[in-house]
Amino acid sequence: MKKAIFIISTTVLFCVLISCNSGGSKSPSASGDAITLKFNLGKGIKFDYSMNMAMNVDQNVMGNSMHMTNKMKVGYIFEVTNDSSGWKTLNSTINRIGMNVNAGSMSINFDTDSAMTDTTGPAGIMGKVFGAMKGGQFTFTMNEKGQVGQVSGMKEMMEKIMEKENMPNAQMIMQSMGKAFDENNFKQNISQSFAVYPDNPIKPGDSWTKTMNINSNGIPMKSENTYTLTSVDGDKANIKVAAKISSADSTTTEAISNLSGTIDGTSVYEISTGMLVSGDMDMKMNVKTQQQPTPVTVDIRMMMTGKKLN
Repeated sequence: MKKAIFIISTTVLFCVLISCNSGGSKSPSASGDAITLKFNLGKGIKFDYSMNMAMNVDQNVMGNSMHMTNKMKVGYIFEVTNDSSGWKTLNSTINRIGMNVNAGSMSINFDTDSAMTDTTGPAGIMGKVFGAMKGGQFTFTMNEKGQVGQVSGMKEMMEKIMEKENMPNAQMIMQSMGKAFDENNFKQNISQSFAVYPDNPIKPGDSWTKTMNINSNGIPMKSENTYTLTSVDGDKANIKVAAKISSADSTTTEAISNLSGTIDGTSVYEISTGMLVSGDMDMKMNVKTQQQPTPVTVDIRMMMTGKKLN
């Protein structure tokens, strides 16, 4: 069960690391004018993003209720370093990771902005790994439609972390976290995160859908996303997000065998830069594990903010 929750937490964490799906066009002159959503970030511009996530997990095991809470904080900076032939290269730098987990007798609490107090237990191991990630960088290429070309630097980042910390059981840690940092898997997550762009210009009240089949940490998943442009306020585009998530029954060695859920929320984009400036999402999931027939219920609240640094 703990492995299942770790997989969920890691998947959510690193999906959100790159979930700054954005769109851009010149600002409409009136709220009824059409706008074109596309990736339109200029070379050399840096953005600082932060995410706060609160996750509550409930399960009934043999008549006993189990409850776990997990609060995460993630911050990163990214910029376009190259723009050539319609493809932009983005450099992402992780600048903060924090986690507070309470699951019965297990408690994990660390923040890369604070000194570690536990250096030996589970919190110490995770604190060392995520602490060493602060300042870590990876790159990816993307065009204006949100299509991802290449992801690089993930494996090198993890290898540097293990080397920097001279961590015992480094190979085992790499294997357990490998799928979260696999570049092909990460490419899928990036593609999913930037799937917002419609095929045509849109006006307030218009809706569009995007359906993607991805494989997240060994779990085949289908995401059906519906976006609605609710209003345009000056240089801000307000978008409603509704998604259905499902996974096929799996016979893999992962702890999770089936997952389904929904996402509802809102996002605000700065039209002139095409960047997400705020987001508020509620995710509700039911997870079946190979060990327990009773579904695990997971409620997640995510809040994101973004600001330009230069």
